[in-house]
Amino acid sequence: MREICIAGRGSRLAMAQNELVKALLEKKGYKVRIMAVSTRGDRDKKTAVTELGGNGPFVRDVEKALLNKEADIAVHCAKDLPYEMAPGLCIAGIPDAADPRDCLIMRKNTDAGWSPHPLVIGTGSPRRIRQLQKLYAEGGPELEFREIRGNITTRLDKLRRGEYDGIVLAKAGLDRIGAELTDLDVRVLELEEMIPAVGQGLLACECREDDMEMRALLESLTPPQNALRYTMERELFCRYRCDCRSAVGIYARIQNTGAELFVMCEE
Repeated sequence: MREICIAGRGSRLAMAQNELVKALLEKKGYKVRIMAVSTRGDRDKKTAVTELGGNGPFVRDVEKALLNKEADIAVHCAKDLPYEMAPGLCIAGIPDAADPRDCLIMRKNTDAGWSPHPLVIGTGSPRRIRQLQKLYAEGGPELEFREIRGNITTRLDKLRRGEYDGIVLAKAGLDRIGAELTDLDVRVLELEEMIPAVGQGLLACECREDDMEMRALLESLTPPQNALRYTMERELFCRYRCDCRSAVGIYARIQNTGAELFVMCEE
């Protein structure tokens, strides 16, 4: 049985996700090692994500490890995937689906219902900005949105230092790293309040198209509901072809009786 090399980003969250996939493969009897890859999006800590471009700033460098045959599997957050994967590669497995919702996290004693001054919210996501504006349009405080970069821990530290009154983070990431939030106020935003990003909470595993062993292995790790949700959201996302400055949210809620789609798309 061959040894498998997983390529993935090296952040705390990414490593937690790499380890999750590693554990699943080890249960199948494989020996597995992890290769941490620094991506363009990781190295550029100043440019707003919306300005980095939509061609996979957190994905392409990881794909190079597959194309160069330095790794057998690449692990990505599905929400980071560009419209098209690199030629010769494919998404073969969606092994895990965490909570897709977003969280509005604020410092204690920050009154989100009323404030004499605008509340400064750390997010550069057009999707999150548009939906928060609508959520607080009537009877809520004025909101001021400022760009924020960094991993989960860095963003939480900035919030605690008072650089922001609140920030928005994906619940999946918070759960996967076991983030300590007892000193903060956390509001989990329901799907009716904020539609998630495409693939939010899903792990996507990529391999070479001609590596039939890895394709079959990754498919065997994928629950049917994960594959269905990924396919529905990605097909609609690719049809829209909106750029990274557009506010796009798509979520497919898979139920026994069928699927329910939540969609927003604003230029």
